[in-house]
Amino acid sequence: MNSALLYLQYHSIKNRTVMRIKRLKQPKYLFGAVVGGFYFYWYFFRTIFGTSTRGQTFALFASPDNQALFESLGALMLLIPLLLAWIIPHQRAALTFTEAEIAFLFPAPISRRTLIHFKLLRSQTAILFTTLLLTIVSRRLGGHAWIRAAGYWLILSTIHLHFLGSSFALTRLLDRGISTWQRRLGILALVLALAGVVFVWSRQTMPEFDPSRLTDQQAVKDYIQQVLTAGPVPYLLYPLRLVVRPFLAPNALAFLYALGPALVLVLLHYAWVVRSNVAFEEASVQASQKLAEKLAAVRAGNWQAARKKPKSKRPPFRLQPTGPPAVALLWKNLISAGQAFTL
Repeated sequence: MNSALLYLQYHSIKNRTVMRIKRLKQPKYLFGAVVGGFYFYWYFFRTIFGTSTRGQTFALFASPDNQALFESLGALMLLIPLLLAWIIPHQRAALTFTEAEIAFLFPAPISRRTLIHFKLLRSQTAILFTTLLLTIVSRRLGGHAWIRAAGYWLILSTIHLHFLGSSFALTRLLDRGISTWQRRLGILALVLALAGVVFVWSRQTMPEFDPSRLTDQQAVKDYIQQVLTAGPVPYLLYPLRLVVRPFLAPNALAFLYALGPALVLVLLHYAWVVRSNVAFEEASVQASQKLAEKLAAVRAGNWQAARKKPKSKRPPFRLQPTGPPAVALLWKNLISAGQAFTL
């Protein structure tokens, strides 16, 4: 069964590529391809053949102290989206398939785990393409390109697996009768409790803040480094630092040393995802239908229909049939502002 899915994935990518190449016979697609090619060459690929900046910017990562600082900053940046993945979602887990894949795969004698493997395999196409773009864009950082590419792949794969695993875990909570707001309040309470523990611990271990040191750039850098490497912060960010560490490796030996723990985290996330026995078929069908409707509207040139339909809302207050005109204008502007600024 896995060989059949690999065959399907290979020919899907092949046919999609051939179809886009054949589209170049039409002037509108050819013109767009030429403009896009010049854009990528001017902003990205042109630097490949220019003067090398290796050794200039990468000197920032050469020092072990700076590397620990950048590891902590990178881990802190990863913590925010991973935390939001447990708070924001309010729907059941859904894996988006095309209409053809739903018609052929869902009625077939395929296990739920095999469908997850198929989606993970498909996601690697987007992850590898994003890795290539990020590697080209971040060339000015210096260092070895293959180390940056492998580091980006580890980071993106870990984030993707974590998002998928968290969506499965949230679906299980919904199946057990825990509502969205109950889950959000519980997670926020847990985060606030951890923040309180961190605050108490930090006051005892972190250095005191001196506003007079803000005038010196090196002093500010040293203080941030002390904050991120002292107290409870290194322990809380340690798993995410393991994910970021291969990307910041200064040489091949350091990369191989940091690769093991990062791969272990990827494999743990993979085991978490494939062992999650969560019913996602119905939600996947609905998500695929919505995606198909949006694509059909975009191809037909109806961009308004492709947007998410706004939900009806209550007026800010009840407008009387008679009264001052200023009140009517305020009522109208509040309704207009409510459509632009929502929770």
